[in-house]
Parts: sequence; structure tokens; C-alpha cells
Amino acid sequence: MRKMLLSLLLPLSFSLPALAYSGPEVKEDCVAAEILLTGQKSTDIFHSVKSSRCITYLEGFVDGFDVADHLADRVGVRLNAICAPKGPENRIRLVRAVLAYLDRQPPFPKDQEIPASQVVGAALASSFTCKE
Repeated sequence: MRKMLLSLLLPLSFSLPALAYSGPEVKEDCVAAEILLTGQKSTDIFHSVKSSRCITYLEGFVDGFDVADHLADRVGVRLNAICAPKGPENRIRLVRAVLAYLDRQPPFPKDQEIPASQVVGAALASSFTCKE
């Protein structure tokens, strides 16, 4: 029994991390979201899926950061790294902030995966700095 359990767990300990969402995917999805939010038409059959993934990821990121900021504040620490606008009317601002940030960056390396969280965090922190 012990050998069987070890044989099942051993391959898991050497697996490489997999990214659920990468920087290049964020860029592709947010381009679709900008098209959708500005009322343009697309011939891509996956357009609405891509745009929804971008929008929900960005809103979830902002919500998650707000939770982290709130919890840090409860122990006397203020993060103040991102003060992004909230609400459906500001979705286009979030999308455009990410796309503008990516336009200023060099292309993604072909052999390296960049996590979406790093791209979005850097983009929102540079676009929506806190006043305090």
C-alpha cells in the first residue's frame, strides 16, 4: 500500500507548474474585449468568449486586490499599489490600461511563459496609481 501511494505521489512532486492564464492570452483576449466594448463587429466565433475572459479576469483581479488591501489594512499595513476604478462603466478603462501597458513592452519571449497576474498587476499599478 505504501509503495503504491508513493508511486502515485512521486510524479506529482516533479511536475512543472502550469499557468492557467498567460500574458499573451491576456493580450489576445483584451483586444477582443476592446472591440466588444467599443461596439465594433468581429468575425471571430470565439470573440465573446475571449472578451468575457479578459473582462472577468480584470474585474476579479481588482476585487482580489481590494480584498488583500482590506486585510492588510486590518493589521496596520496599507498596500496602496493599485487604485483601479470599479463598476461596469469602467471596464473599458481597465482593458485599455492593460493594452496600453503591453504596447509599451517588448514582445513576449517565445520560449517563456509570463503569468497573466504579473502583466495585469504591472499594467494596473502603472495606470491607476494611488494618490495617497
